Amino acid sequence: MREKFQFNEKKVLIALFFLVIVVMGVLSAFSSGETLTEKSDGTYTKLAPDTSTEDPIRYIDSEYKVKEGFHTNLPIVVLSVDKEMPAYKKYREGQEVLSGEDPYVTGNIKVIDGGVGENTLTTPVSYNSKIRIKMKGHSSIGYDKKQYKIKTVLADGKENDSDILGMGMGSEWVLNGSMADKSMIRNYLAYRIASEIGGNNMAPDSRFCEVLMEKNGKYTYQGVYLLMETISRGDDRVKIDKYNPKNVYSSYLVRRDRKTSMDPMLETYGRLSGKVISEVKPYDNWIGLKYPSQSKLTDVTKQYIEKDFSKMEKVVYSDDYSIFRTYDQYIDTQSFADYFLINEFFGNYDAGKHSTYMYKNSGEKLKIGPVWDYDQAMNNNPLVEMDLGDLAFQTRDIYAQICNDKKFMKHLKNRFAYLRQNQLSEEHLFDVIDETTAYLKSAQTREWYRWADDYLDPTEDNPGNYHLAPYEKDGVTLSRFTDDYVDEIYVIKNFLQKHGEVMQVDLGKLLAGAEYDTSVGGIRELLLIAALLLLIIPSYLIQRKG
Repeated sequence: MREKFQFNEKKVLIALFFLVIVVMGVLSAFSSGETLTEKSDGTYTKLAPDTSTEDPIRYIDSEYKVKEGFHTNLPIVVLSVDKEMPAYKKYREGQEVLSGEDPYVTGNIKVIDGGVGENTLTTPVSYNSKIRIKMKGHSSIGYDKKQYKIKTVLADGKENDSDILGMGMGSEWVLNGSMADKSMIRNYLAYRIASEIGGNNMAPDSRFCEVLMEKNGKYTYQGVYLLMETISRGDDRVKIDKYNPKNVYSSYLVRRDRKTSMDPMLETYGRLSGKVISEVKPYDNWIGLKYPSQSKLTDVTKQYIEKDFSKMEKVVYSDDYSIFRTYDQYIDTQSFADYFLINEFFGNYDAGKHSTYMYKNSGEKLKIGPVWDYDQAMNNNPLVEMDLGDLAFQTRDIYAQICNDKKFMKHLKNRFAYLRQNQLSEEHLFDVIDETTAYLKSAQTREWYRWADDYLDPTEDNPGNYHLAPYEKDGVTLSRFTDDYVDEIYVIKNFLQKHGEVMQVDLGKLLAGAEYDTSVGGIRELLLIAALLLLIIPSYLIQRKG
């Protein structure tokens, strides 16, 4: 006689329970990449206010020489160079023109930072290294106040990886002190907030300092700078795997910017197909390879990176919906959402076409960031008064496609609503601004004293100055010139307040106008219903049987 099948209710319920768990796992996979609360691992800390009551320029003479007794609450960076740095490049109709000479000269850097209280020239040196140094910048290379890129090196010329002012290990640094930003806080504010949102992979570390140029034992005051990380690979920089030329697949870091001979230029689908339109053909909107470096790059690796990046572009720029809808398998939408919101919120419309970094770790999706260069952000464009009520970042390459997808726009809108209550809240932003200006109190006076001939010149006659053009409103010509630091800070706060107020509304308009919807909301709901039925119906039948 055949053995009778035994119906074990307990085993059936356990099996159904695990089946529901599997289904819910599938649901979570469909929802991946849409986190609203991402923790930061940035290293920015609170700035202590400057409590000095002394005349800030007491120890700087009329020729900007530093006198004995000079002190500051900021770290002091002392530079010395072995010869004058050449103006090695200029731009003609958007094309980079190089002089052919080596842009770097040798020299030395000393960092003076006691950690607590005032720093003086007699405070013990906290960092000392030989360097190679050059002037940096695009248009800013022609300003009276120069910016610098620095490579710390050993006596034999090899890289000298160091941790400077708690920013982690690295051998390449930037001294950013753009004359374009009289407030001195635009870059710092954006980097600090971006770091709070996305950590080190979304923003470089930076520290305020005052720079002195030393020659023959005499010190010349150069002004307030941000000593910053460069955008480069490293455990304390952009965290991607180290390059191994023996591997077929490679991690990489690229930058969308002007064509340059400084980096390998990539021939990718977006530009070659005409999907990405150059503003100044053919010199604009190129993808340059930052890592692996040109000196270590093989032809095989370059071809792989071109092919891999092009694969993403072919999907994002596809006119075939069945192909386009898979774009989130190629790009990390969380990083793209944060990058959009940070740059749009701060009005950095140079991003997306210039100084736009993207990176990919082996086996992962393409991510965008870190953010870079906010000199002209927050209503500081030299040509136009910014329209505080409109959004513009959705017109940038890649974003012009993915912002036409309701799925991405829903995430973007929800993410902004979360950030607006936290890192991008008006209260938090104004607190950081007030904290920063209090920290810079004496240093700001010295900076404006040092560069008064530029900052206090309202004309367009000075080629070494950054000039904001006037604008027309209601038939009246209005000046954008400020000769008071308080007014400069007001411009920033006013922009952030008014632009922030309209962003949520305008993101809703973009969502409503999006043509596509690649979301799987309907599938999620059906799977959830199926999971519940799998659990409820057998339970009901078992109860009926009992």
